[in-house]
Amino acid sequence: MSFYRKYRPQKFIDLIGQDHIRTTLINALSSGSFSHAYLFSGPRGSGKTSSARLLAKALNCQGRVLNKESFEPCDKCLSCKEIMTGANLDMIEIDAASNRGIDEMRELREKIHFAPSAGRFKVYIIDECHMLTKEAFNALLKTLEEPPAHAIFILATTEIHKVPPTILSRTQSFEFKKASQEDIISLLKKIAKAEKLNIEDQALGLIARLSFGAYRDALSMLDQVGSLQIDEKHQISLSEVQAVLGQTAEGLAWEFCENLAKNNRLALMELVEKIYFEGKDLENFITQVITIFRVVLLKKADLNLDSEASKEDLKKIAEMADLLSLEKIVLIIEKLSEIIGKVKTSILGQLPLEMVVFELTSNQEIAVKKEVVQEIKAEPEISIPAEIKITSPVIEMKAPVVNSDPVINKESNESITGAKAPTPSVDFDKWPDVITEVKSQNNTLAALLGGTVVQKVSSNQIDLAARFKFHADQICNKKNLVIIEAAVLKIAGIPYKVDCIVDKNLEIKKPVEVEEAILNNAKEVFEL
Repeated sequence: MSFYRKYRPQKFIDLIGQDHIRTTLINALSSGSFSHAYLFSGPRGSGKTSSARLLAKALNCQGRVLNKESFEPCDKCLSCKEIMTGANLDMIEIDAASNRGIDEMRELREKIHFAPSAGRFKVYIIDECHMLTKEAFNALLKTLEEPPAHAIFILATTEIHKVPPTILSRTQSFEFKKASQEDIISLLKKIAKAEKLNIEDQALGLIARLSFGAYRDALSMLDQVGSLQIDEKHQISLSEVQAVLGQTAEGLAWEFCENLAKNNRLALMELVEKIYFEGKDLENFITQVITIFRVVLLKKADLNLDSEASKEDLKKIAEMADLLSLEKIVLIIEKLSEIIGKVKTSILGQLPLEMVVFELTSNQEIAVKKEVVQEIKAEPEISIPAEIKITSPVIEMKAPVVNSDPVINKESNESITGAKAPTPSVDFDKWPDVITEVKSQNNTLAALLGGTVVQKVSSNQIDLAARFKFHADQICNKKNLVIIEAAVLKIAGIPYKVDCIVDKNLEIKKPVEVEEAILNNAKEVFEL
């Protein structure tokens, strides 16, 4: 028998993390003033169905009738034993997901008037009641308004907002909450001891985190990893649990986060490739990264809400919070959350994560480090007279220079250039040679340059135009500019600065060369 069925709560004292519900139900049973209809709502695996069965068992417990001071079911009488095995005729469980129509509710209305077979009450448990149709809810409504004295309804749902207000107003509503990690770890330790499982505390902590507050999920995972224990001496390790549950090593997630905080694109791309080709679940990996950056966000905002991290992890979190701005952390979480469902549908599973890495490491405006900001602030200020700052003649004096006769400027520029500097030797004809030189260093960058056009060549600068902002950002990256400008110097023999702007109306004259460059790059990557 699976753990979540074997260790289903059989006493109210076994309900973990739901003290407010347990206290209310115990008081109702002790006083005898219970309602004819209850509504249990909350996330999956939080104990709604188990509590419904426990309440049904307590209501019909024959031992509790004899001992009126007791609120716990005795688990010894015939009624308790039948409910525990699912053979009691007075507890009717209805799965609303598969019995959601009006016909099923009409059948219930017809049978509800029959007296219980053995117990005091006939208890109807309607699980996932939000799946009922509108007509089925209307049919159930009349029964809830005027139920027989022997009938008690317990409705359970994970989506209470889908339950009509008319139903809500006729039931006592109890909201179940997610379990805390401490409660889940405590339960896992208790069950591991009962099952004689020797498992590391770190492994139990991982199971608790992956359950996301659901008791049933935690017990199912513990049941799954329990088969790893060969004998009593063997201790189930964290790495073994990670392998069974398809989790990447937490160290890789921390390494990814630290490199992202440092804007280290090369290390990030290598990590993504490693994780993908090792067959790890990228969706789980992204979830781990988001979880870490959530704690970094809380640290940056001075909200120390997580006390589960170790001292070593807290040190790493503090370092990342110092490197990143609040806006950048929010952007990282947003971008990673957007792709978490795309990695399974993408042609190349790692591609969505790689694109986000490029985007996050290219956004220089947000990723500016504090040292750079301090350098900018420390630059000497140029003293300008106050009257020049506030008066308009400065603007008026600049205007005629900008709007002067272009023919005159051209002649003067040519004369000056001829006297002081050599004529620029990089033009439209030699730009392909520059791309070829870049290709020897970086195939991807060469492919990006193949999709650009040289718009202007001045005495010391080459202005490029690209159709997409992402391409322009990649070209203007400091590391890439070093490669491009070195190639220009080698071909032209003169140093030039390179800049790239975005022109959405740009028409590429030689798309075939760009496609060939990208295709050759892909072949080299996949060793075709």
